[in-house]
Amino acid sequence: MDWSSYGHSAFTVFCLVSFAVILIGAYSKRAKTRYDEAANLPFLGDEDEAAQFRAAANGAKE
Repeated sequence: MDWSSYGHSAFTVFCLVSFAVILIGAYSKRAKTRYDEAANLPFLGDEDEAAQFRAAANGAKE
C-alpha cells in the first residue's frame, strides 16, 4: 500500500466518524426538546397579528 491508499482510508474513517457524531447529536434527548421548540416557532405570536389583520380587513380603526 502506498501513501495515497492510507489517505483514502483515513478520509473514509474521518467521514464515518463525523457522520456518527452528527447522528448522535441530532437524535439525542437534549436535541429533541430544541427541535420541538423550533417546530412550534411559526405558531407563536400569530394571535396578535391575526387580530390586527382581521380588524384592518373589517375596516375597524385602531
